[in-house]
Amino acid sequence: MNDKDLYQQILGIPKPWSVTDVGLKLDGGKIEVRVSAPSSADMHCPVCQKVCPRHDKRERRWRHLDTCQYQTVLVAQVPRVKCEEHGIKQINVPWAEERSRFTALFEILVIDWLKEASVSAVARQLDIRWE
Repeated sequence: MNDKDLYQQILGIPKPWSVTDVGLKLDGGKIEVRVSAPSSADMHCPVCQKVCPRHDKRERRWRHLDTCQYQTVLVAQVPRVKCEEHGIKQINVPWAEERSRFTALFEILVIDWLKEASVSAVARQLDIRWE
């Protein structure tokens, strides 16, 4: 199993999305996992769920659960669609809530830790800020 297949499985990235690259940045202590969907995949308006043509795409980044001692970040070019009824909207991604900078799994981890420790302790241990 190669690194892309491994991350595809452990992240649970659903089709049409797939892991296209895994990069280790030793000096920064990070792993970047690039995820993309083929340009032929249908994209849906996040409001009405109708299939819509793509308008453009924007790079987004989400903090994910650490891999071993490395901070893990998902990176994707997220399409925006042009809906006849709702205008230009960014599609929803399956691993994170709208406008979040964290994956859903990372948010669950933070919430679980907040039940056990102070906000400042959790922020320090997970290397996050609360701004």
